[in-house]
Amino acid sequence: MDSSPPSADLVVPDSPHRESAESLLRWAIGVLDLDAETDDQGHVTIRLPEKDRPAWNGKDEITATDSGSAGNADELLTLDGPLGRWLLEKLVASDGVVHARPSGQPISVGDVSTRLFPAYSVDNGQFHLAGCQLTDHPFLRLTFAGTEEDPNVRHVFVAPDGSTVSDELVARLGLDRLEPAGKPTPRIDEAALRSLAGAGRRIAAKNSTVRDPAAQSTEPLLTAVVWVRHVDGRLQFEIGENSEELAFSGWARLLEPKPWKARRSGRETFHLAATDDGAIDAAEEMAVCQQSGRRVLRQDLVTCSVTEQQVLPEFTEKCPVTGRPALRSEFSACEQCRQRVSRSNLQGGLCQACRELAPVRKDDPRLAWVMGEHRGLERWNRWRLAETETVYIARADGLLKRLLVVVDKESLAVRRLATAGRFSSDWVDVTPTQQSELLR
Repeated sequence: MDSSPPSADLVVPDSPHRESAESLLRWAIGVLDLDAETDDQGHVTIRLPEKDRPAWNGKDEITATDSGSAGNADELLTLDGPLGRWLLEKLVASDGVVHARPSGQPISVGDVSTRLFPAYSVDNGQFHLAGCQLTDHPFLRLTFAGTEEDPNVRHVFVAPDGSTVSDELVARLGLDRLEPAGKPTPRIDEAALRSLAGAGRRIAAKNSTVRDPAAQSTEPLLTAVVWVRHVDGRLQFEIGENSEELAFSGWARLLEPKPWKARRSGRETFHLAATDDGAIDAAEEMAVCQQSGRRVLRQDLVTCSVTEQQVLPEFTEKCPVTGRPALRSEFSACEQCRQRVSRSNLQGGLCQACRELAPVRKDDPRLAWVMGEHRGLERWNRWRLAETETVYIARADGLLKRLLVVVDKESLAVRRLATAGRFSSDWVDVTPTQQSELLR
C-alpha cells in the first residue's frame, strides 16, 4: 500500500468527497475498535494490544496527534508516518478491504417498525408487519491519496452495479459517514469485489482533471466495502375480519412512510377506518347517513335538496323537475300537473315547470310528437309548453276556455286532461267520455 504522492504518469481523481489524513486515521482507530482516548488538545492515546507491541519496540501505548500540535506526541497522524501505515495495514489485514456501514441506517426489523409505525392509525383495528426482508448490498468506497497542492484524501464511490454514485445519493445514503460493519460481516465474492474495484478505478480516472482517455488513476490507499441495507416488506391493516396491505421497498436509510391508497374512494391516507359493512377505506372519507345512522363512504351519500341532509340514496327519490334527490318525506304534489315534486320546488302550489310554461309553435318537435299521438289536440291554438324528466306539460288558451294536458314522455299516455275558464285558475278534470272526444 503506497501512501506517497502519485507519480506524474498516474492521475488523482477529482472528487468532492474529501477529508484530511488525520480525520481518516482517527476514523480507522474507531473502526479497528482500538482502546484509545482523546484529550482536550486532540492528542489520541492508543493502548496497544499485546500482539501489536513488538511492532512498536515493546511499547504498550502510543500517543499521536496531527502535525500542527505535535507537543509530546510519539507519532503524527499522517499517511506516510509509521502509525498511519500501521493503521491502514490493520484495516485491510483480513481480505484487503475494510467493511463498513452507513452510520444510523436501520439494520433490524425493529428499526423498520420504529420508522414506519408512528405514521399510521387504524380505527377499531390494528396493523403489523406482514413480512420484512433486509438485505445487504455492497457499495465501494475507494480512498486515494491527495496531491502536494491538496493533501486531503479523496473518496470515489461505486454502486453495486458498477456505476458511479451521485453526490446527492452519497449524502442521502450516508456513504460519507461510515461505522464498522459489525459481526457477522456480510460476504462478497472475490470476483465481484475485483469487478467493482475495477469499475471504481475507471470512474476515478474519468473524474480526474486529465482528459487523456488512456490515463490511469493511482492505486487507492484503502478500499472499503460499504454494506447498504435494502428493505422489502408489507404492512397489513386489520379491522374485524377484513384486511388491507401496503407494500414498501427501498434503501433502509431512505425508508419513509407512504400513504395507503383506498381501492374504492381512491384516497391516499395514513388513517384507516371501516364502514359498518366492514369495507376498509380512508377515515377521511367516512360519513354517517343522517337518516339511518349507518357509517358509510361519503361518496355513497347524496344531499337532500330540501333539508341538505347527507343520506343514503335509498331514502330519497329524484325530483322530476330539478333532477335533484330529496327525502321521500319532502315531496308534495303540484296542484296543476299533479307530479310529486320536492317541496323546495313548489311556489303557490305549483312546480317550477308549471310556473314557467313557455309559448311554442305547433311545429315544435315535442308538441308535434304529442299531437301525432292525440290528433284532437290539433284543434287548439296558442300553446305553452314545459317539460320535466318524466312528462310534457302543455296548455292551450282559447277565447273562452283553456286546456291542460300532461303527457308521459315515454309512452305519450295522458296523465291529466283538464279544462278551465279563460280567466279561471281552477282546473277541472274531464270525464273519460270528454277525454275521448277531446283527443280524437
